[in-house]
Amino acid sequence: MKVKELLEALAGVDPEAQVILQKDAEGNGYSPLRGADSDAVYVPTCTWEGDVYSMEWSADDACKSEEEWGAIRALPRCVVLDPVN
Repeated sequence: MKVKELLEALAGVDPEAQVILQKDAEGNGYSPLRGADSDAVYVPTCTWEGDVYSMEWSADDACKSEEEWGAIRALPRCVVLDPVN
């Protein structure tokens, strides 16, 4: 989902409504939203999961070479939503 699609899905929703994150597709748990990071990149490892890297990190923080880190930093930014738990 892109931010544009999320904004469309939230159009008309009460701005005071609490945001709750679902743990998985089966609904095996829920957690309130704690925060959001829009300065990160997502690198998929398969079709349903991957790794996220904060752009505040250094190559050492990400355990990458400078060349690998440069390639990751060139990827499009994503928005990461953090659950409370």
